[in-house]
Amino acid sequence: MVEKLTVLCQLNNGCMGCCGHDFTSAEKIKEVIRFNTKEFNNLKPTVTAQFLKFRDRAHPSDLPYGVCRNLIEHDGKIFCPLHPTLHGGKDLREGHCEIFHLCKTAKEFARWTNEKKEKFIDFIASKKLTNIEYSMKMDDSSLLAEFEKEN
Repeated sequence: MVEKLTVLCQLNNGCMGCCGHDFTSAEKIKEVIRFNTKEFNNLKPTVTAQFLKFRDRAHPSDLPYGVCRNLIEHDGKIFCPLHPTLHGGKDLREGHCEIFHLCKTAKEFARWTNEKKEKFIDFIASKKLTNIEYSMKMDDSSLLAEFEKEN
């Protein structure tokens, strides 16, 4: 089941819906991510202690425009540089972020049959959403609502 959730969370270059709350607009999200990326690039972390310094520069509840202060952009992809896939399985978000959070859409998706999951994944692909649009629509459950209405 976790594998299927990973697929859902990784569509459209990844969902960042759980990396904030009450997103305001795509432009404001981009603004915060540009600022975070600049701070990250200025620090240029290479060892765990430096990544933790980057993480701890802001309180977990410091969410300008609803966006986590740890989200950055590199090579056109938005991601968290603290994620365990980037640190040999060590989760540098632990104790700082809601690492076990699942949005309503992911919770519903987990209960579905594989056939319904495939339909939803195809539905999402047909939307041709940007990463930010996808994340916002996953976070506010509007993709789920639209899919359920059509199916």
